Amino acid sequence: MQNVNRREFVAGSAAAGAALILPIASERALAEDAKHLPDGYAVVTSLRLPLTGIGSGDLEPLIDGVTTNWSDIGCALSIETVPLAIDGIVPSGLNPKETVSNFDDLATKLDQTPGGFAVVPLDQIDYRVNTLKISGVDPLLASGTDSAPITRIGAVGDIIPGRNVAAHIRAFGDYSVPLQRAKSLLSSFDFTFANFECFISETLEFPELVDANALDFVTRPDFVPTMIDAGIDAVSMANNHAVYSNAGWGLPAFQDTWGFLSGGGMPVFGVGNDLDEARQPFVTEVNGMSIALLGVDGITGNETWPTALGVVAGAGSQATADHGGTNPLNLDQVVADVESLAGQYDIVIPFFHMSEQYYWTPQDWAVETGRACIDAGANIVVSSHPHTIQGWESYKGKPIFYGIGNFIYDQMFSVDTRQGYILELTFRGKDVVGFRIHGHEIEDFTQPRFMGQGEMAAFMDRFWLSTDMLAGR
Repeated sequence: MQNVNRREFVAGSAAAGAALILPIASERALAEDAKHLPDGYAVVTSLRLPLTGIGSGDLEPLIDGVTTNWSDIGCALSIETVPLAIDGIVPSGLNPKETVSNFDDLATKLDQTPGGFAVVPLDQIDYRVNTLKISGVDPLLASGTDSAPITRIGAVGDIIPGRNVAAHIRAFGDYSVPLQRAKSLLSSFDFTFANFECFISETLEFPELVDANALDFVTRPDFVPTMIDAGIDAVSMANNHAVYSNAGWGLPAFQDTWGFLSGGGMPVFGVGNDLDEARQPFVTEVNGMSIALLGVDGITGNETWPTALGVVAGAGSQATADHGGTNPLNLDQVVADVESLAGQYDIVIPFFHMSEQYYWTPQDWAVETGRACIDAGANIVVSSHPHTIQGWESYKGKPIFYGIGNFIYDQMFSVDTRQGYILELTFRGKDVVGFRIHGHEIEDFTQPRFMGQGEMAAFMDRFWLSTDMLAGR
């Protein structure tokens, strides 16, 4: 088990940043709208509205009903504004088309009403709604308390800096190229984790020099400081490219990769020299909150559903009592581990590598796995591997994100595989009170760039299609 302290930012933590920014924003941007948006309140919308924020000058016309379409204040789609309210919480100027009894009813109504919005107290808000930024200021950052501080955690999907990514890095002569555009956002989070699945070696030849479509991936140790510099704090190696390889490099190459990561200052979880070590979480403390990350391999280490994928599952990549490897998906074992961690740490995040490649929704066994972890006490579940996004669900008051897509990979053959997202999670104490999807598209085999508003609207249509296909299971 590893214990580390959060890295320090020049700009300060999310909580400190809020303390520095919000008083200025309140005075400069929101003073004229105080009667519409009292201290301790925020504007919330449907998660389905493709808009993250508005300007301070947009607030009064929105609440007073002058603005009747979200496209007038920055939305890429033409969607009618629908004012809503909770009984007893109606700010001056708002004429709600409908009132509901409580926040739960509001969250349900907003999910059914893409153009809906309401003004609600910050302490009632959770992840089922979109909290609008005002002039770039996220109101949630000011909603923490001493006992329940605000913590922002970032998660990214598959990082595979081999094959054509490695070839482009060699051409550029610069290992920082893949992460240059994402660095600013990743570094802004209090903590960021990722899935890393590529061999690191000083001696292995690059497979793409022989076969451009090789399914083995190699990068050099120079990529490790690039990830650290970009703001990635820990990586899971619990995946199907940690041990397994067509070339048969196996455990020696796995040990080298793990050694280059750890020796280079990058904490690794989801693997070990034996099963007991592979089951250990990565543990850190952020803003006074203890966080445990559990990496699990549901592809080459899928012991509960060994025939679910039929490709490389059961290839001997998982750790055992006698040899090293990945932390396998043995559901009873994973549930026991999550239950144990939930009794020790404030925030428990199982990070899975699971589900079928290129499908828009997760398989039933992956859904069962995610839900079982919530039942066991996880605060949230995140997964990667399908090389496409697979939507999300709210299960028993906790979010599960299935398939957050590729982050750095050379799969340029389809829109689905070129796109993914950085998942931004905002915790108040132990609870997820908000999430944001930062969609990106990989360019030139190598570098993710963030989407414009129009692209993001189309991307989120697919995100919600996957989510709606998942609903009802």
